[in-house]
Amino acid sequence: MVVWPNGKKLAVALTFEFDAEMYWYGKSPKSIETFANLSRGQYGPHEGIYRVLDMLDEHDVKSTFFIPGWVIEHYPEQCKLIHEKGHEIAYHGYMHEEDRQKDRDEEAKRMEKCEKIIEDLTGKKPVGHRGPGSIIHPFTQELLAERGYLYSSNMKNTNSPYFHEVGGKKIVELPVDEYLDDANYYFFAYSPFTHDNVHAPSFVNECWQMDFDALCQEPGSVLVIKCHPQLIGRAGRIRKLGELVGYMKTRGGWLTTAEEIARYYLENSK
Repeated sequence: MVVWPNGKKLAVALTFEFDAEMYWYGKSPKSIETFANLSRGQYGPHEGIYRVLDMLDEHDVKSTFFIPGWVIEHYPEQCKLIHEKGHEIAYHGYMHEEDRQKDRDEEAKRMEKCEKIIEDLTGKKPVGHRGPGSIIHPFTQELLAERGYLYSSNMKNTNSPYFHEVGGKKIVELPVDEYLDDANYYFFAYSPFTHDNVHAPSFVNECWQMDFDALCQEPGSVLVIKCHPQLIGRAGRIRKLGELVGYMKTRGGWLTTAEEIARYYLENSK
């Protein structure tokens, strides 16, 4: 178990998957042929990302952005702004490939390509990994260890960080869950798949706040929230998320990047 710094009750990683159109491409390549889906993806870089960054500035919170390499190439100014504001940029595939049939060599080449794209932007290689659609493979942890990653944020099996030990190296796992993913409250599409269960932001805040309050009573826990600028970046939704961020900051939440939480856990876990 780990004791979080400065008397904080709970480590909170407020993470954003800045996927743009690739969010839809990853679900089905044909989905970006649908104008409505394509334009929803473009809402992230056109408007949503700026509201997200303004909200984080307002509450003085640093966050982690998982960004596909394609998005960095096609929206360089937005990604540069994310970096300039002091947020972490981590690995999230190249075209948000939700592919369960990848082989090891293919994924290694994709990681190498995206690591260079991120390094060219930030000056350093990424240390965090989240598979597109949180899809990982039997060889994923081996690749992370070989390529010098600090943490993974893919698994859903605990509420506490833990280690993957591979080849004498430790990879920190910061678990996530669909319950803490804005897509499960705000996702909507007509085709080629449907999802019409869109919730009010007040309901989403209620769900996430309940988890925050409960986990504050369980020492050593971590709360990893997963959001998408094209979804959470709508005006009313981001305002409501800002209210939750303010609530967590004043009630014992340590809100920081996934990298900082992982480094602290690596150095202080018992």
